[in-house]
Amino acid sequence: MKFIQSKIDDLNAVLTVTVEKDDYADKVNSALKNYKKNANIPGFRKGQVPMSLIKKQHEKPLMYEEVNKLLQSGVDNYLKENKIEILAQPLPKADEKFDWDAENLDFSFDLGLAPSFDIELDNISVPYHKITVSDEDVDKYVENFATRYGKMSSAEEVKKDAIIKGVFHEVNDGGEILEDGEHYHATIHFNQLNDKDTFEGKKREDRIQINNETLFEEPHQLAAALGIEDEQIANFDKNLSFKINEITHHEKAEVNQELFDKVYGEGAVDSEEAFRTRVKEEAEKMYVDESDRVLLGAVLMDAVENTKFDLPVEFLKKWIRFNEQEPKSEEEIDEMYENSEKGIRYQLIEGKLAKKYDITVEQDDVLNQAVDMIKQQMAMYGVSNPEMDDNQLKQIAISSLQNEEEYKKLADQVFAAKMLDVVKDHVNLKEKEVSFDEFIEEVKKQNEKVNA
Repeated sequence: MKFIQSKIDDLNAVLTVTVEKDDYADKVNSALKNYKKNANIPGFRKGQVPMSLIKKQHEKPLMYEEVNKLLQSGVDNYLKENKIEILAQPLPKADEKFDWDAENLDFSFDLGLAPSFDIELDNISVPYHKITVSDEDVDKYVENFATRYGKMSSAEEVKKDAIIKGVFHEVNDGGEILEDGEHYHATIHFNQLNDKDTFEGKKREDRIQINNETLFEEPHQLAAALGIEDEQIANFDKNLSFKINEITHHEKAEVNQELFDKVYGEGAVDSEEAFRTRVKEEAEKMYVDESDRVLLGAVLMDAVENTKFDLPVEFLKKWIRFNEQEPKSEEEIDEMYENSEKGIRYQLIEGKLAKKYDITVEQDDVLNQAVDMIKQQMAMYGVSNPEMDDNQLKQIAISSLQNEEEYKKLADQVFAAKMLDVVKDHVNLKEKEVSFDEFIEEVKKQNEKVNA
């Protein structure tokens, strides 16, 4: 195979690939011999079919397949060996006069070349949010733990937080149950009711007349309670009553040693003060993780907005059109390009930073991340198994990484963590102390900016 790159300008080139007959002939001939050996064609004994007939049926398809394989691997290797950075993929140029019977086959590909630019992280200055954890925040987290580790108990009457089990019955206009009417077993959460007054204070065995329009705020909630499809509720005109069979109430756990042990393990904390301190420390760590995530996004967004470089626009539009299954108008292609341009710039800048600061993700990095994730999940659910050593955890991690999506997700996390380290080492960070609510507002503004 021969390769000739003709540069049009700094962002566009044409790559011509010449595939000679010797490049594919041996493999095609080998495949033809195999077909001849195994061919079962009426009128011929197995293995005795004339090669001319085998070639007539199979030579061209085998040639197409082998040449395409050579082109894919050959072009990829040429670009890598010559360190040619491109956007998207090479686009084959159509040639109406192409002759598959020629001794040498010439193929041409349009290339969109990656732009040349540099980024100086030291010139970027962005806020870094230090989120404060107030006593009120700690109160909320403690209450959440008390709710999570609480228990369900039987209740005499319906009140706030109650879960009500019973049966919807179809009734006549007078509220009497129809013998042949429909009935629907249901579980209702009191807090989700719109018409709370109708249920509050009611006891087991009580029967309540239902107003379909006001029972819930949204029609789909009634559909879910009745166990029917959302589409059916629009035409649902049955009169209903509800008989209460069971009332349960969620009781929060007491904030005492039993709760402390359930949350952090036996004896890890021994007083409410120590518990609140631990809760605050974990909240602060979680907030740091959130601040770091937002910081990384802000730095990359700043780089996208302030790093100027051109893109091979017409090539990218051709690439978009090439990959669309349905024909698109010029206006549609223009809109699709505009919607993707910021993402392209983002990826280029991220790649440039990774190359400049030697950010790589190795298989061991991903494996270690998987092990750490498993440990965190075990701790989150209060699982502590001292008999499970690092080797066992590693085997579990290896098994989970067989899933390609899981591997990619963890690899992305490792990459982001390494990129964050680089950002913190080089970017000028202006620390800004904020409450969590203020931080959320800042994030909303940043997201609006990204999506603009």
